[in-house]
Amino acid sequence: MSGTEAQKDYCRRILPRVSRTFALGIELLREPLRETVGVAYLICRILDTIEDTTTLPAGARAELLERAGRELADPGRWRNCCRAIGAAFPAEEFTGDEPELCRRSSDVLALYHRFPPAVRAAIAGPVGEMAGGMAETVRRERSPGGLRLETIGELEKYCYYVAGTVGVMLTDLFRLDRPAIPAAAEAVLRPAGVDFGLGLQLTNIIKDVTDDISRGVSYLPRRLLEETGVRLEELLAEPGDPRARQVTAALVRRAVPRLDRGLEYTLSIPAGERDLRLFCALPLFFAVRTLGRAFEAGRVFGREPLKISRDEVSTIHRRLEEIAGRDGYLRREYDREMNRLKL
Repeated sequence: MSGTEAQKDYCRRILPRVSRTFALGIELLREPLRETVGVAYLICRILDTIEDTTTLPAGARAELLERAGRELADPGRWRNCCRAIGAAFPAEEFTGDEPELCRRSSDVLALYHRFPPAVRAAIAGPVGEMAGGMAETVRRERSPGGLRLETIGELEKYCYYVAGTVGVMLTDLFRLDRPAIPAAAEAVLRPAGVDFGLGLQLTNIIKDVTDDISRGVSYLPRRLLEETGVRLEELLAEPGDPRARQVTAALVRRAVPRLDRGLEYTLSIPAGERDLRLFCALPLFFAVRTLGRAFEAGRVFGREPLKISRDEVSTIHRRLEEIAGRDGYLRREYDREMNRLKL
């Protein structure tokens, strides 16, 4: 097996180990977009791992993220940057798939640097913006009390950096790969792609509240808690507190309009591009189902993992495969999922 084939093989193998839902959608894409999006996702996952590893000092992580934003796309500097990323996650201290991905970041970036220039550019801009925004957020962990966001505006700004940028990146990659997408559709796709990303990230934040707090960070805006008349510590101690449902509902109401835009994004892709539609529809419908689960008695503050089951994933997948090219059916199925929320 050649060096390039070995790198491709590694990326194919690690992808489902670091992302269950996105790997499912990426595998449905036709080549070369499957490889392009897979590599782009793994680059984002490397940045995400640096951001999330709170056992490393915040200052060092912020500097590494800023360096990655400057150097990973640079033909002359990416190798040294990858070595620095790997060195931050020594195998004797960090186990698991995500640290392994960081140690092998050069395999991912080697593939990126073989992409055509336009493809590299479509990835480089959003990745640089993402890395800079993550660094800005990580530096806030050094404040007394750790990372605590103040307002909904700050929360949505963070969501833009880590997920809205992905919407921009995917829109450009789709347009480069599929000439069937009309230029006029870009007027819808670009802004809707940002909203779509924000909706998915808000859902992740709702889903991962207790996991994030266990790492010493909280993305729940302080003013939202104040308006609800509750402290975070109270919700963690008493997950059944009725105010937990109020906090959850406020976040869900911010996510739902963004996910509605995600539906419009999906439907703006020509029906004949079924793989793209499925790629978009799967995380969209998974997110709506997750919000429905979260809204049940505000249960996001409990210890039980807030995840939809593998059976649910399979059922949604099968249904979307049947209707991906049919706008009316997709809208009705989406409305049916949304009705579960009962906001």
